[in-house]
Formats: sequence, C-alpha cells, structure tokens
Amino acid sequence: MSRYVLQNLHRQKQAIFLLSHLLDEEFQHLGKGDPQSVATVEFSIQELLRQIAVERQELKRHVMDLDPSLPAIRDLPLLMEESCRDEGRDLLREIDHQEQICGRKAAQNAVTAQGLMDQNQALLDYLASQIIPKDAHTYSRHGKWHHSEGTGTLLHGRL
Repeated sequence: MSRYVLQNLHRQKQAIFLLSHLLDEEFQHLGKGDPQSVATVEFSIQELLRQIAVERQELKRHVMDLDPSLPAIRDLPLLMEESCRDEGRDLLREIDHQEQICGRKAAQNAVTAQGLMDQNQALLDYLASQIIPKDAHTYSRHGKWHHSEGTGTLLHGRL
C-alpha cells in the first residue's frame, strides 16, 4: 500500500515540476509575442493537468478503499507504514510548495496574456478609427465618390 501511494505521489511531484517548466516556457513565448507557440504549450499544459487529475483521482480512490474516514490527503502519512511516513510527508510538502509556485506563474501568465490582448485591441481600435471616414457621406452606396449637395447654393452649373 505504501509503495503504491509513494509512487503516485512521486509521479504527481514530477508532473507538477514539469508543469512549472511549461508555465515558464509559456511566459517566454508570451514575451516574444509568438501566439502559435503559446497555443502549443497551452495544449501541453492542459493535457498535463488532465493527467495530474487522473493521478489524484486514482490516489483518492485507493485511499478511500483503505480508510473512508481519512479527513484529507495531507493526513495520508498516518495510513502509511512507519518506514515510509517521512518520505510521504516530504513528497506532500514538495507537491504543495510546487503547486503554489505554479499557481503564481499561471496567474502571471494570465495577466500577461490579458495585457497583450488589451494592448492589441486598443491598437486595432485606433487603426480602425483612422481608416473609417469621418464623414459618413463620403462614398455612395455604389462605391463611387459621393458629391454632397451644398446647402446654400443658388446656382449650380459650369461657367
């Protein structure tokens, strides 16, 4: 039982460590303005998060089969053999610490992505405002130059 739990926790620790590196890579691509690379890394992050969730569900299912009254996963070392408790506590502590780091990195990436999106939208709005004619009567509906009629003219013709 203890070996299975330790192996599961070790896989989670390695996956979260990889997640941290992927978040760093995503931030670098955001800084370079490379949306294709950001999307590729984001897909990898989503798949890794799915795998971490599966590992956690398996661990929880295994623990609930052993002791349904266990209040939380942090109390997991209490179920483990004496020789494995310290290693289990260390793994849980490292996983928690790395998760907090990943949470901060993910928040930083989200703020950066939102800022870039806002900046791009502001630039698009500015360019659109410069391209759109100020006078709505500039072109006719047939795409030809529309001469507006003067409002105070008495004569209209050639000399």
